[in-house]
Amino acid sequence: MFVFNINVKMEGTSNEVISSTTDKTNLTEVEGVVQSWMIDYYFASLCRLFRDRSALEFRKILKLFESIVDDLEPCSHRSDHPTQRTICCFLARVMDGENLGVRYDHVSRITPLMSALPIWESLKEVSDSDLHAKIKTLLIVQSVAVCVKNGKSQLAKETLQWLEKETELPAKLQGKLTTIVSKKDAYDQLLMNFTFNQLLENIDTFLDTFSQECSSVFLLEAALKVVQARHERSEKTSSEQNGSEKTPSSPDSNRPEENEEQVDPLVLNIRPKRKLLSKQTHDLWKPESAKKGQTLRKRTSIYKVSRRSSISSDLQSNVTVTSQPRRKWTEKEDRKLKAGVRKYGEGKWRMILNDFDFDNRTGVNLKDRWRILKKTGDC
Repeated sequence: MFVFNINVKMEGTSNEVISSTTDKTNLTEVEGVVQSWMIDYYFASLCRLFRDRSALEFRKILKLFESIVDDLEPCSHRSDHPTQRTICCFLARVMDGENLGVRYDHVSRITPLMSALPIWESLKEVSDSDLHAKIKTLLIVQSVAVCVKNGKSQLAKETLQWLEKETELPAKLQGKLTTIVSKKDAYDQLLMNFTFNQLLENIDTFLDTFSQECSSVFLLEAALKVVQARHERSEKTSSEQNGSEKTPSSPDSNRPEENEEQVDPLVLNIRPKRKLLSKQTHDLWKPESAKKGQTLRKRTSIYKVSRRSSISSDLQSNVTVTSQPRRKWTEKEDRKLKAGVRKYGEGKWRMILNDFDFDNRTGVNLKDRWRILKKTGDC
């Protein structure tokens, strides 16, 4: 049997020695505890990366977090994992808030910030009421603002319509946003007072408060103690070497027994006696037994953690043309296209798309259709 000893805090308990001396330990239960620690660690890492605005590293860790949290059986002793998952869903969408080429929902016109709103509503019970209301207002304003600032006037109109339908939008705020959308004014005073940076900073405040109420991150605490002990040992070794240069060492100073004692006090103390796990538990690793014991796992949240797509508008145009079946043009769409060309001129497809609704058609689609209309003399 192996005896594991490590003197660190675990999940908010006092300093204690964690030891396992049984040969009847259930491997699945052990794995669940380890995965629980990993979820805590990755959640803390994602919160830190969000505060640092490290988008690339955030997305990398998010994939690891998602793969673990969605595969974990519900823990009887931990009820906070679903909340951690929901918060990460929210953070991912806000991190992509200014990127209109990213989608988290099946509906292509739902932007990341729009997708973040219902998730934030579901976190009402774990956030301060005043802070929750402030972040909600910032999300609403920035959902419209990011469209206006990027020249997406049609998307801004659709976003405002969606907000009116899906959220409890105050009448005064609705009126101000309507004016901003109609005037396409990206420098309106409302947008200056409710900026994207303010949204991020208020979410930082929420994360700080939530983290204080969470259990300690076991892996971080253990790693910190190991690193500290390693540095202390390195400094001690260095000072001893400096002392040995002045004082000749005695013949007994390099005995193997004493060298063996120079080990990291926080490294797992493993003494082989018998197997920690019985032979029966090792069978859990076999594919056949894994299939027999497999059960359907309930998803902890209805929201998807990572992106559904992140294709740029130009690439998306090419993919649409090659991978999707051609959709027949209607007379109404032809009239819109002609009106758009009259208003903005031939070739101004992006401006035409912003002003007229073509139901997810792209600039390439408009260009091809206009070429056909010119050939048939119907323009």
